[in-house]
Amino acid sequence: MRFSENIASDCVTSWGISVPLLRVALFAPKPEERARIIREKICKHIDGVVEAIENEVNSEVKELTISLASAWIRYYVFKLEALTNSGKFNFALNLLSPNSPITSFKNHWRNAIDVYKKFPNNVAKPIMVEDELMLQEWVRGKPLSDFKEGDIFIDEEGAKKCIPLTSKILYKLNKAGYIYKPWDDYELMLRDNEVVFLDVTRFVRKKIRDEDFLDFYFGVPFTSPDIIKLSRYPRDPSFSLYWRGVSEKDYLGASRDEYIKLFMEGVESARSAQEFR
Repeated sequence: MRFSENIASDCVTSWGISVPLLRVALFAPKPEERARIIREKICKHIDGVVEAIENEVNSEVKELTISLASAWIRYYVFKLEALTNSGKFNFALNLLSPNSPITSFKNHWRNAIDVYKKFPNNVAKPIMVEDELMLQEWVRGKPLSDFKEGDIFIDEEGAKKCIPLTSKILYKLNKAGYIYKPWDDYELMLRDNEVVFLDVTRFVRKKIRDEDFLDFYFGVPFTSPDIIKLSRYPRDPSFSLYWRGVSEKDYLGASRDEYIKLFMEGVESARSAQEFR
């Protein structure tokens, strides 16, 4: 098993910007200490990881290479490349961050499996779980963060297409009895004209009324609804950092009216699909 030198990085690229990790999300102050802790945590579970991979691909694992893909307040995401007798396969290996709001991946496993079974094209497949570690399918596609560099959209037309795709699956998810939250510090993937949820710890059992659906998710997929709501009804001056008087298009991916139109197109598409079942 080989670990890339970047596993101890204290900086990640998010929405086109290089972002330093918060101190509370670091395993240790010094890179060499962080690398040691990460290696130890992964190695502790590696036998179970290898077994899960071999069961998934039906082939013996010969070599593993692990590199840091991204890091969030909730958990780190490592790209695990598995060389097997049948070829090379990639997986996402998630490791809880220090001070993560998630106490155990196992607490979210039942919801993750249930949602994946209902929407296999829209969820990164959960494969194996421990309290502090989870193995998932590695999704090949375009991260929605690639549509932006900071507050600037670099592919406006492509971004607009993501709005109805997102509201469509969220509406279906709601009808199945789930919401997706929180929307801060997250990533979605666009694959084969479908939006794919990567973080399966955000599926919460709850159903919202149709008349509240737009307001509940207003801002997705490019801005957290909580940030937009707080900007409209400011309670804390610090939230002005997220709303600097620029156009709403920089946050929504379209003008407000066009965003609502595209959002509702996705909802109507989901409703029509259900009517013809």
